[in-house]
Amino acid sequence: MNATAPAAPAPAPTGFGLGIGPDGTYTRGAQVIAFLFGVWTMLLFFPLLIVGAMLYTNAEAKFPTDPGRARKMVLWSWLSVSILPPVALAVAGGVGFAIAAMTK
Repeated sequence: MNATAPAAPAPAPTGFGLGIGPDGTYTRGAQVIAFLFGVWTMLLFFPLLIVGAMLYTNAEAKFPTDPGRARKMVLWSWLSVSILPPVALAVAGGVGFAIAAMTK
């Protein structure tokens, strides 16, 4: 008697809908997008590149034991290299502008 277990449903993709597998590996398209976002972040606000790399590195270790938390960490790593750099740059520029305006 050959009974097979039903296949587990595929987890929802993480990283702006790009291919992140259940073990945390990127597809080719996700690798390209991650590289471009990394360059974008490096040019705009370098400390967020470090944050994104640390989040993703920690997420890789958590995928086998806690995939839900690991996926949240991957999402935050994507946010830290895509959307947060221009926000941080705008805040830093606004603070610099305010300080310059106050000293005149």
